[in-house]
Amino acid sequence: MISKLKNSLAYRLPQVYKTLLGFKSIKKAASKPQADVTIITMTGKRLISMTRLSILSIARNWVALPRLIVITDGTISTETVKQKLAFWPGELTVYDWELTASYHLEKKRHNLVKYAGEHVLGKKMAAILHYAELSPVVWLDSDILFFSDFSALIPAANNSGFACGGSEDYSATYDDRILKHYDNDLYQLYMFNSGLMYVYGENLYERFAIEPLLAELRSYVYFFTEQTVFAHMASQSLGILWDLDVVKNFNGDNQSLTAMPADNVVARHYTTNVRHLFWRDAFFHLINA
Repeated sequence: MISKLKNSLAYRLPQVYKTLLGFKSIKKAASKPQADVTIITMTGKRLISMTRLSILSIARNWVALPRLIVITDGTISTETVKQKLAFWPGELTVYDWELTASYHLEKKRHNLVKYAGEHVLGKKMAAILHYAELSPVVWLDSDILFFSDFSALIPAANNSGFACGGSEDYSATYDDRILKHYDNDLYQLYMFNSGLMYVYGENLYERFAIEPLLAELRSYVYFFTEQTVFAHMASQSLGILWDLDVVKNFNGDNQSLTAMPADNVVARHYTTNVRHLFWRDAFFHLINA
C-alpha cells in the first residue's frame, strides 16, 4: 500500500511542480562573458515550458554564455519563443522551421524533408544538419538540465573538416535498418545518445549518403532513426564526448520524491521514463535554489 502510494506521488507531484513553474516569472539573468559556442535547439507549443527551463539552467550555471539559436517546430510563433526566453542575457536568434525546410529543398534533399514532415525527430535531424553545415554547433534536447558549468567541456570551434560527437546513454538503442545499411554494428561499439551533440561539416548529408538511405526506409515511425545516423557519424569522428559521469542519464530514482542531489553534477538528461523528474529538479534546483 505504502509502495503504491509512493509510486503514485512520484509521478503526480512533478505535475504540481510543472504547474507552479508555469506561473513563475523569470527575471533577466545576469550578463556573463560570451563563449565561442553556438547552441541550437528546437521547441514547439508542447515543449516550450521545458525548453525555457533548460535554457535557464545554462544562463544560471554556465560560466560563459553561448550564442543561442532556437528553431520552432511549426507549432509556435517565433515571437512567442522570444517572449518566453526574454530572460536570456546573451545572443539569441529564433528561426521558423520553414527556413530549414527551404534550405534542404534547395539542395534537393526531398527524402529528408519528407522524413521531417512525418516525424518530429526528422525535423530534429534536418535542423542539426542545416546549422552544422554552416558552422560548428552543439545540439541540445529540451529535456536536459545543467547544474554546473559545461562551457569548458565543449570542443574548441574548428571550421575545417568534419566533427561529430555526443553523450553516452545507459543502454544501446539504435535503428537496425540504419546499422545494416552502413554495415556498422554500433551495439558492439558504444551506447550513443543524440540528446547532446557537437556537430560540424560541410555537406554532411551527401558525405554520409543520407538521401538514398532515407529512400530505402519504408517507414519513418522508428524512434531511433536520427540517433542511429548521428551515432554512425560519430563512430567515424569524436565518438562519445561526454560520458555518464558528465551528463547523467539513469532511471534508478524514477519513484523518488526528493530532488536529485546536484552537488558535483554537471548535467542530467531526463529521457522518457524519467521525464517527470525534470520538473521536480527544475523546481528545487533552478527556481527555489
